[in-house]
Amino acid sequence: MLAPSPKALAQLVISQRKKLKLSQAAVGALVGLKQQTVSDFERNPDTTQLNTLFRILSAIKLDLNALPKDEQPKPKSTWQAEW
Repeated sequence: MLAPSPKALAQLVISQRKKLKLSQAAVGALVGLKQQTVSDFERNPDTTQLNTLFRILSAIKLDLNALPKDEQPKPKSTWQAEW
């Protein structure tokens, strides 16, 4: 998923955290952060330090990939059948 803004990235993090059924406190505990720090990122990602972001991403099993804007990722096709 593309995250063109800090807010979009925070929404992706929230979605993944909930998918994994983890509370903010559980995410923080996995990487040595306070629940409030995770909450602060989710509410106001613009002020989060990069180190904190990478720790949160690690806890929820996400990697960050950077691509040039003109190199959009190719959609993965799962269609196998022929007509």
